[in-house]
Amino acid sequence: MHRVLFSSVVLLLVFSSCAPVLKPTPTHRLQIDNRLELALALPSLRWQFSTEAPDFIAQKMIDHLRQEVATIAPEINDKQLLLLARKRLSVNEGYVSNEHSGAYLMIDFSSRRQEKTGQTRGELQASAHGALLALANEEGVTNLESRITSSSIVGSSNACRVEARYLLDGQARSFVGLIGYKAPYRFYLYYTDPLRDPRDQVEMEQILNSLQLLPTSQAE
Repeated sequence: MHRVLFSSVVLLLVFSSCAPVLKPTPTHRLQIDNRLELALALPSLRWQFSTEAPDFIAQKMIDHLRQEVATIAPEINDKQLLLLARKRLSVNEGYVSNEHSGAYLMIDFSSRRQEKTGQTRGELQASAHGALLALANEEGVTNLESRITSSSIVGSSNACRVEARYLLDGQARSFVGLIGYKAPYRFYLYYTDPLRDPRDQVEMEQILNSLQLLPTSQAE
């Protein structure tokens, strides 16, 4: 009797480990084109989804642009900087943000229609190294520690994950990037966290784990 019970428990554990992990029901969908959309689930009302950059992200871009154009356009005013900032940020299809803590995820899909073959993991990792190099070269960034690992998103062909911890002007920051390929797009999901609220990292992992690339015909 005990042997039968033990065998049943073992079989139950085996089948449970083999069962697919169910994704949470999407709360938001971002249409990439007329055939593809990105589905995601926001775990709480602390996060907002938008297709335009929230004001606080645009303001961060203004501060960066002011330093960038100081020598070539010293007379540029804040209104002009805001227009320039929003133009640059408009290349991203979507944003998930927590305005209260300043944490945010930027979503960008870039067409690679000229390429006849898919993106290999090595090519995506090279792009991840490029993202880390750009981060390391940002003014005020020090003590950068990073790693690149393989990743996956439902519906994508390939993906990799880049993680970084660093100081920005002496303040601790965290960065997570997912770079992947879904024909005909290479996609970039970049999460920046000023580490003001420990719940942000936990919930952002839930958001990233909920991502699915789906045909638009699967819209609910």
